[in-house]
Amino acid sequence: MKMSYASLVATMLAMTILMVQVNVGMAIECNPMKLVPPCYSFITGNTPPPPDSECCNVLHDQNKCLCGYVRNQLYQPFLSMPGIKTVAQACSIKIPDPKTCILWFSRW
Repeated sequence: MKMSYASLVATMLAMTILMVQVNVGMAIECNPMKLVPPCYSFITGNTPPPPDSECCNVLHDQNKCLCGYVRNQLYQPFLSMPGIKTVAQACSIKIPDPKTCILWFSRW
């Protein structure tokens, strides 16, 4: 499924409005919209970003949030894009299994 940039941004923005939360105690802001600008071209182009890229840096910053993202059905179209695995592998990030991941906070 190919999603236009405008559709992806609109979808992610709507979900972000519903889901932006701060993990109190760890001061991690879970905001998937932070991943769109630096990672979109790599995800849709299915090309790996350099490990020291802004995309990888933001993905590492959001690492503790990934469990919440994969468990949310609204993100499935985005997470099922083939480029997601390429980007995660290039950035040395493991996309968690939604059935076994542990949420860092409970309101996902």
